[in-house]
Amino acid sequence: MTSASVSLWKQCKDSLERAVPAQPFNTWIRPVELLDFVAESDAPSVTLGVPDDFHRTWVSRHYADLLRETIADIDGRSPEIHFEVMGPGRPPGTVNESALTPAAPVTSPSYRGSGGYPAPSATLELAKPPAPAAPRPTRPATLNSSYTFDDFIEADCNRLARSAGLAVAERPGATSFNPFLIYGKVGLGKTHLAHAIGNLVADAHPDLNILYLTSEAFTNCFVHAIQHNMLGEFASSFREIDVLIVDDIQFFSGKEKTQEQFFHLFNDLHQGGAQIVLAADRPPSEIKGIEERLLSRFRWGLSADVQPPDFETRIAILQRGANRHGLDLPFEIIEYIAANVTDNIRVLEGSLNRILASRNIDDSPLTLDVVQPLLADVISTSKRRTPSATEIRDLVAEAYGMTVEQVIGKSRKRPIVDARHVAMHFCKQMTSLSLEAIGRRFGGRDHSTVIHACRAVQARIDTDPAFCVELERLERRLSPA
Repeated sequence: MTSASVSLWKQCKDSLERAVPAQPFNTWIRPVELLDFVAESDAPSVTLGVPDDFHRTWVSRHYADLLRETIADIDGRSPEIHFEVMGPGRPPGTVNESALTPAAPVTSPSYRGSGGYPAPSATLELAKPPAPAAPRPTRPATLNSSYTFDDFIEADCNRLARSAGLAVAERPGATSFNPFLIYGKVGLGKTHLAHAIGNLVADAHPDLNILYLTSEAFTNCFVHAIQHNMLGEFASSFREIDVLIVDDIQFFSGKEKTQEQFFHLFNDLHQGGAQIVLAADRPPSEIKGIEERLLSRFRWGLSADVQPPDFETRIAILQRGANRHGLDLPFEIIEYIAANVTDNIRVLEGSLNRILASRNIDDSPLTLDVVQPLLADVISTSKRRTPSATEIRDLVAEAYGMTVEQVIGKSRKRPIVDARHVAMHFCKQMTSLSLEAIGRRFGGRDHSTVIHACRAVQARIDTDPAFCVELERLERRLSPA
């Protein structure tokens, strides 16, 4: 291909990105590649590569006219458009002539596992068998390749969901987890896990046809099919899927026709052995506005919830994120973010991104005083002043006129032991750290030492009024204003 052809296609894609909404553009148009452009006549021949047969059918039916008009606006000539399914690793400009499909007319595809739906016309019986499809690409364009199981930190809050998701990805359609429904509040990793399933299936089973999309994208496709009298093609195309992943299914609520279409599609895919993966922000029993017959099918397989991560898991997420970005963060900053962002992993990662952006502008040393203003609108004022275990330990040491090294050291002198016990007491009262985690911040002591310290402080509170006044003074210094 010439550089002029490549430039024309880039202009065409830029124009389409402005004309087509983001979701359908990213799903259907962005993966399309220019394979060949023959401009030797008044009607140029344009060959476009698509990832698979399903993609070819949908783009040919719904976007061929728009593609033709856009190219004509730029080139000044109305082209003849053909689509070709690209095999893995096929470079642009390498055309397999036997696989070319004209943009229109397109023979209606056969119904795989359609549950007895009649063919749209008798002409299908006379149609020539299609040429063997080229191998499908290893990863569909709608999947985010950065979302993998390796990057999904396993903990008690998500262990069932991750383990079941891994089983589904390794043996799609062959487990009892069909459908597999992941639910949990916003920002806890449901979408990450859904993409990880799709990515592992693409790697382990490159022959399977995978589609990830949101419920909104499904609805948009359905509405488009109604508007253009193409419901048969819509249903047929979706029934070619081997692994269907639908995110945010709660947004099917109130859309009766969409629900009915998805109900029949669900039945056909499930009966045909296809794997279905769903994600929602609540369990099926709490989703309102969805027909009971569809909700009951959501419950056929396995529903697994994803809970907010505990403190140690948040620490691990932040440390892995910092390492991935090459960001050397002092532990007190990681601890501060983990202590104050408790229920949204996206906000945790967003906090790291802010720090990283600031670091790219200003390479001065990162300290807690520098980071707190950066996260001012992420962490509320009251939370922002909640002390971390490290801050508590350091402030108590200062209040008792000691160094941090003395407090975390091995000395058994009574003043040092008293300061150590008080610091441990406040760490247990004011942070969400486990006893083991608190002990690690005091020279690697075990949880039994922390328990003993807290009991010793409580015993003094019960018998020593002067000690109570001392603790109240310290608590005022540690607590938010």
